[in-house]
Amino acid sequence: MYRIVLVVALSIGLLACRSNDSVVSAWEVNDVYRSTMVTPNSTSGAKTFQGPAINTMDAANTYEMFSLRSEQSKDGVKSYELMVMLTYFSALRNYDSASLENMPSTTFKVVSKESGACEDRGCMFKELLSIRLSDEFLKDRTKKGFQISISSKAGAKTDLFVPAQYIQGYLKAVDGTSY
Repeated sequence: MYRIVLVVALSIGLLACRSNDSVVSAWEVNDVYRSTMVTPNSTSGAKTFQGPAINTMDAANTYEMFSLRSEQSKDGVKSYELMVMLTYFSALRNYDSASLENMPSTTFKVVSKESGACEDRGCMFKELLSIRLSDEFLKDRTKKGFQISISSKAGAKTDLFVPAQYIQGYLKAVDGTSY
């Protein structure tokens, strides 16, 4: 009897782990909501919303830090962008394009490039990138998230995924609405 219970419990555990479930947990949405910083501009009446950073590392040892950021004018008009900071060693990659869900992004912009300290592994480089997103695009991705691929002149490619939970919590903070 003990073996049957153990086999059933193990089977259920393995079935639960077999796929990366996209079920949205309320605590993840609320964490993003609470971590989104709102900065009002008393002179212009505008607001800036800065989402918390998502930090990952890819197979090429590129440290990826990205987050959503938006500006809201005094009139309530909002603009959104995905801010991406890529940090890596060796030679400057010169990121120059992005594909948003396999479609070329026309709003890709290099904000800054920086070379840093050099050590045994090589020199450290940082590139800050921005990709503009529409309000409709983000609201459409509140159930599944979205993927973006960023490519460089040196042939490097970085794939990032912004999960649905993050988008829901962020839009909840910006719009004051649940998704």
